[in-house]
Parts: sequence; structure tokens; C-alpha cells
Amino acid sequence: MNRLTLRHRLLLLTLLPSTLIAVALVAYFTLSGIRTLEGELRAKGLATVRYLAPVSEYGIIAGQIESLHALAQATVQESGVKAAIIVNQKGRAIAVSGRVSLASENLRQVLAEPAMVSETERWIAFGAPVRRSLNEADALFEPAAPSTKESAPEVIGHVFVEFDKSELTNRQRELLHRGLLIVLFGLILLAVLAIAMADNLARPVMRLVHAVRDMSSGRLDSRVPANSSGEIGELEQGFNEMAKHIEEAHQSMQTRIEEATAQLAFQARHDALTGLLNRREFEHRLEKMLASIQAGGDESSLLFIDLDRFKPVNDACGHLAGDELLRQISLLFQGRLREEDTLARLGGDEFGIILAGCSGQRARQVAEDICGLANAYRFIWQDKVFSIGASIGLTPVNRRVRNITEILAAGDAACYRAKESGRNQVCEQEALNTQERRQETNGWATRIANALNEDRLQINALPLRPLQGSALGGHCVELTAHLHEPGQPPIALSALIDAAERYDLAPDIDLRFIETAIDALIRAERVNKKLTCLVPLSGASLNRREVIDTIARKLATHQISGSGLCLLFSEEVSTHHTSQAIEFSRQVRALGCKIGLDDFGGGLSSFSHLRSIAPSHVKLSRSLTRDLGGNRASTALLRAIQEITDDQNINSIAEGIEDRQAIEQLRLLGISFAQGNAVAPCEPFDVWLEGAVFRTA
Repeated sequence: MNRLTLRHRLLLLTLLPSTLIAVALVAYFTLSGIRTLEGELRAKGLATVRYLAPVSEYGIIAGQIESLHALAQATVQESGVKAAIIVNQKGRAIAVSGRVSLASENLRQVLAEPAMVSETERWIAFGAPVRRSLNEADALFEPAAPSTKESAPEVIGHVFVEFDKSELTNRQRELLHRGLLIVLFGLILLAVLAIAMADNLARPVMRLVHAVRDMSSGRLDSRVPANSSGEIGELEQGFNEMAKHIEEAHQSMQTRIEEATAQLAFQARHDALTGLLNRREFEHRLEKMLASIQAGGDESSLLFIDLDRFKPVNDACGHLAGDELLRQISLLFQGRLREEDTLARLGGDEFGIILAGCSGQRARQVAEDICGLANAYRFIWQDKVFSIGASIGLTPVNRRVRNITEILAAGDAACYRAKESGRNQVCEQEALNTQERRQETNGWATRIANALNEDRLQINALPLRPLQGSALGGHCVELTAHLHEPGQPPIALSALIDAAERYDLAPDIDLRFIETAIDALIRAERVNKKLTCLVPLSGASLNRREVIDTIARKLATHQISGSGLCLLFSEEVSTHHTSQAIEFSRQVRALGCKIGLDDFGGGLSSFSHLRSIAPSHVKLSRSLTRDLGGNRASTALLRAIQEITDDQNINSIAEGIEDRQAIEQLRLLGISFAQGNAVAPCEPFDVWLEGAVFRTA
């Protein structure tokens, strides 16, 4: 029933009751007619024998057989009479006419009144007694003598008349056929009317159905002719209005999606602060250039630039001043390059330049010019003036280079040598193979190993401030670090991890973070303090079994829950090592710990990581929060990311927040946590732990 269309249901609703009523009426009248015909035949039979019996009295008494035969023959001449029989008092037939079907025992039976004596499918017989008249005198000439006692008339014989039922059957059949024809004609007429009515009602509804299907398949311009009346007309007009609004909303949403997608695609390839290409896009273009050179193209060069005396600007004036310095120096470098050259910010105060088709002395001259521009540049912030320089590593890119890792490593080594040689100069180095590079720059491996052994890796705390009532309770902090060396400025964690990954030492730094965080969780649990530690991990730790084993062993040894430990790795790492990231996340969650994604929203595949990695925390890319409130596309994208993460019970973290107004904007957007100087400054982890966690009520 549920599979029937509206037209079929209307036809069924119209025809079925009418058909049943028509059939019932015709059947009733047909059966009534048949019974009437049968009743007429019986009445005719009884009337015939009632008439024949008195007429036969005289012939039976007088013995006039010829007159009885004539009477029987006259009876047979009547319509429908098959045979006529007259029997005497003893049951012997004395006059017969027609084809007799009655048996002898039927002829010998004694009847008191006219009645039906036998019936078959083909004939029916009636009989009546012939009685002797009690008054034999002539009523005209001899008055009857008075009788003193009444007596029943004497039965002197019987008359039997057989009727053929074929005529009755034919009339009944004709009556039945007529009834069926009436039913058939009535049903045909009713069906025509029902079909016309069903089509009239179902046609506009089916137009609406087809329009809805078209809209569901993506044809949002579907409309229906609004030419019906009544409620159907209102439905058609309402559908057209609704379709119009949906199409307009879809076009508006599509425009916004395209704008947001274009913005997201731009942000995935560009640095949020300076607008230059980011490291990912820079390496992609470097790979294309290397492939072109190996295919026969012109040799090129790579410049690896690290700004000198950048940290004093941050320390004296804050990160806002440092950000402005990076934007201005980017414009300064861009003005010296050609359109075919590529300038990118690789991270922090590091820049990379690809000089396409430029090598040898020409490349050296460009590097010297950029170094001179940086040295002559003066950065002014409020009432302070800063002198900036640049250490530049120059690496030729030719057919002998096998991959971009060798190019980047050589440029990094040359830049580091320029810094160690007094800064603000250009050093050149060929791209070496892995063995030669390790022998030449083995100093990094020794420095990192010594720093870990001598505990010169300073672990710092970046506290998080909850912005929503539904955020996690207790204290929440992210761990970071920098390297202290005698007589050297501190080395930031990003630079340290870059160097450590080249010498397979990054997991050792990660394990130091993990041990520090678990020790803090143990102390916090002893004093019933709730603490959540976000621990940054490098990509190299994702496929290291000892990382998982260390976490499991320490948690089991001290019998504490891993719910306060959140292991944080970047979205870029999860993109390049997807399978390892998924398996690592599964193992970490099996231990009761949590997973976080750093720099979330900066790539095109961000949302797919929410399903595959299933993090509990995401740190939003600074490209989303840098122009908070000033860029509609960034704000819309930030709101969309927040809604998706909130729907999946994922805490969102905005980092690098420098003013309190931004905190209020983030709270209104629904962001879970904020981090930055507007929340709390970076300080040694032990100091923060003692002051913020253990000494607070």
C-alpha cells in the first residue's frame, strides 16, 4: 500500500467502494429477479393444476377418456408445459400428453391440496387432487337438499402438469447478463470519471514531487506552474517561494564557501604574518625547480637567511614589534628580487630565497646586496631604534644535487657558519651527501646531546586560559623549551627541533618533555590538583616505539591516569605522515592519554584530520586569529572551525593572543582556550608549577 502513487490511491479510493456498492446492488436485484421468476413459475404451475383438476372431474366420473386426452393435449399447448397427466383414483394414468418425466410412484401419491410434487434442474412438476362435487344436482333446476352433516369431498383422481425449466433458465441467464452489462457499463463510466478526477488532483502534486526531486539532485532552479486553485495552488506558490529562497541562500553560501576556500588555499601556501610563501610551498617550488634543473634547465641558487639581533626587539618591545619588523624586512627583501625569484618565510626570523636561473657570481652579488640592505636598515618602534643584520647561507642548485633535503641542509649549515663567523655576512656551501654533511656539521649532534645530558634544555610553561564554562577544569599548560649554551643566545625550540631532526635526536627531546609532564602530573595527583599538560612532539616520534613504551611504563609504575597528558603534533606532520599519525594516536588513546593538533586550519585537509586523528585539542593556526575581527573571511572560517570542533567535543586553543580585546572576541566565538602574553607570559615550567598549581588554593 505504501508503494502506491497518489494517483493510484485516488483511483483505488474512488473505484473500490463504488465497485463494491454497484456489484452488491446488481447482485441483489438480479437474485431478486431470479427468485421472482421462480415464484412466477410456481404460481403458474399451481394455477394450472388448480384449473385442470375441476375441469377433469366430469371426464373421470363419466369415463370419457377422449375428452380427458383432449384436455391434456390442450394443457400441453400452454407455454412452458412439458407434459400433462390425468390419473384415476387408483393412480393409473388415463390421459397423458407430452414427454412425461414423473416416476410412477409420484403418480400414485395422494395429494390433499395443489402442490409441487417434484423438481429437477430441467423440469418441475405440480399436482392437484380431483374431487367429486358434493352437490350433484343441477343448481338451476333441482335445489340441493339440506345436509345435516358436512363431509370432505371424495378424491377421484389426480392431475399432474410438468413444466420445462429451460425457459426459466434462459430468462435467469438473460437477467444475469443484463446485470453484468449494467455493472460493466457503470464501472467503465465510473473509471473514466475517476481517472479524470485522479489526474486532475494528482497532476499538480506530481509536478511538486518532480520539482522536489530535481532540487534534491541539485537543480535549485526548479519551479512548478502555479496555475492550480485552492490548497494545491497555495502549495505551488509556497514551493516556488521556498525554492527561490533556497536558491538565493545556496548562491550566497556558495559564494562564501568559494571565498573561504580561496582564503584557506591562500593561507595554506602563505605565511599569515608577512603574506610571503610558507615553508611548505617553498619546499614544493624548490622540488619543481630541482626537477627542472635535472631535466636540463639552468642552474639556480638558494639563499637561507637568518636575521641578526632580532631577539632584542622582541625582548624590549614585545611580539607586536617583532611581527612588524618581519613584515617590513619582507618588503625590503622583496624589493631587491625579480618577479621570477621566490621569497618565503621559513619560520621565526628565517627566510628562504630561490634565485631562478641565477648562479655563481650573480647569485653571490644578490646575497651581498640583501645582506647590505639588512645591515643598513633601521627599525623604529615608538622611541627605540634597532639595527638589524642578516646572516645568509648561499647554496648552488645544480644537477649533482639529489634532493631538496641536501639543499636545505647545506643552506642551513652555511647560514649557521655565517652566524658563528660574526654575523651579517654571506657564506657559501655546496650541497653535500648525507655522510659528508654529518661529518661537517656534527657539532649540532654533540651540542644537543650535551645539552640533554647536562640539563641545559630549559623547559618552559605557556599557560592556557579557559574562555568557556564547558572547558576543562583545573590548570592547563603547554610545554615549550629553549637551549642555553655558555656565551650563546638561547636557541628557540623550533630551531632546535629542526637541527635535532636532521641527526635523529628529536625523539630524545620529546622524551624529556614527556618525562617532565608526567612527573608534574604525579605531583599534582598527590595533592589532588587537576592538571593538563600539552606536550609538543616532533614527527620523528610518531613511529618510535620507545615513546609509547616510556609513557606506558611511567603511568603503570606510578599508577596514574593518562587523561592529563595531551601529546601535541603539528597538522603538517599528520599530513606528511598520515598512517603513522593515525596509529600513534590509537596507541596513545589506548593508554588513556589525549591527542592534540597544532597549527590547525592552516591546510586544506584540516577537517579530514578530525576524523582520522580524533584529537581532543586543536591549536588554531595564527593565520586564523591574526586579523581577528578585521577579516570577514578569516572570522567566518574561524567560526566554522569552532562549530565543527565543538560539535565533536574538541577543545579549540587560540595562541599568540596579545591583547585583552581579542580574548573577549574569542570568547564570543566559542573558542575554548586562549594562550599568549595577554593570558600569561612564558616562564620556567618549575616556577609556574610551584606558583600557579601547588601554592594556589
